[in-house]
Amino acid sequence: MLFNEVIERMNLFTLSAVRTSDLAISAKKMMNWDQEAWSTSPCLATAANRPDLDENLLPLVHGLSNELSVTISLIFRTPELSDISEHGGMEFGHEKEFIPIEHIIGTQIILYNYCLLEAYEFDLYKKLLDKNKENFLDEKVSLKDILNKGSDKMLAGILEREQNKYERMGVRNRVNHWNKLGLEPIPEEWVKAYEDISNRRNTLTHEAHPDDVTLIEAIICFHRLRLIARKIAIQFEDNTISLCQSPLDDYPEI
Repeated sequence: MLFNEVIERMNLFTLSAVRTSDLAISAKKMMNWDQEAWSTSPCLATAANRPDLDENLLPLVHGLSNELSVTISLIFRTPELSDISEHGGMEFGHEKEFIPIEHIIGTQIILYNYCLLEAYEFDLYKKLLDKNKENFLDEKVSLKDILNKGSDKMLAGILEREQNKYERMGVRNRVNHWNKLGLEPIPEEWVKAYEDISNRRNTLTHEAHPDDVTLIEAIICFHRLRLIARKIAIQFEDNTISLCQSPLDDYPEI
């Protein structure tokens, strides 16, 4: 995986996710009676200097997609006639009971960008292992294994074992492990930043009721993960960093 590809994917996914959040929040506002919200960003508005939306036509209603209709049918039993309102609608939950849009989108931003950074780091470490494979030539192995598998396959198995061991470590242990292959770790402040985002990722992944994610938190994580990726690229001397067009030096680091 190339450095510029990692940054480009982070940029595209985060921009797409935040835009999706804007669209979802804008549409949700148009379905409520809060007139002030109709013109408070993010919001929908008319284009090309055409008249503003007719307030007599607001709020709007949500025409369900087939996917949402199927989801509702899987959760609720077929409604009895008495459950259907005189206007043909059926209540399936109050808006305040739903998980906030910002939490859903923000969680995905953190999880996806963190996954990209780890995949990039693991790929760099795999290349470093291969570059230093002579360090493992004096490992004790049985003659039987050499005869059955061959020396090349045995060495490949040892490197794969080391890679798997590395990927199961926590952030700090991984960074400290670089010394064994002659590589200096990234500065402590960046190890701490990486650890903090890793802990947040683990909470979002494994806890049933994590603290809500805000979009601001998610965007801060996005920015820090790109800067951490840059620090890692420099330490691993990844020359694909020169291909990156994203301006990572124009903003405060942390």
